[in-house]
Amino acid sequence: MKSKSGLLVAGLGILLAAMPLLAHHSFSSEYDSTKRLVLKGKMVNFEWVNPHSWIHVEVTNADGTKTVWKGETPPVNVLYRNGWTKPMVEDMVKKGEEVTLTGQAARDGSHHVFAMGVTRADGKTVLGLSGAPPED
Repeated sequence: MKSKSGLLVAGLGILLAAMPLLAHHSFSSEYDSTKRLVLKGKMVNFEWVNPHSWIHVEVTNADGTKTVWKGETPPVNVLYRNGWTKPMVEDMVKKGEEVTLTGQAARDGSHHVFAMGVTRADGKTVLGLSGAPPED
């Protein structure tokens, strides 16, 4: 009986340890690589959070209404390892600044993309797919 209980406890432990792996999504299940979007608007916010940071861009639609799009960036760890810091992000792209967000559309039709690039109005790309900061 002890061996069955031990086996059950070990099995539950393995299952619980594997749950974070199940929570991570694959790109192709969430985004459509055939639907590339180019969105121009004002940067509303940059969330420096795990597991992925997010840039929020307010886009004015053809009918004059506004939609806030979310762009999922590389993970904070990748940004940090490539030289980014939170103050650096806040300095490079200011709230209210005109930006162009390019990315792959979400499969579910929601207003979010996998951010492949963020470019300021002056033409300087401040965030690319690799997560590396721009070169001066």
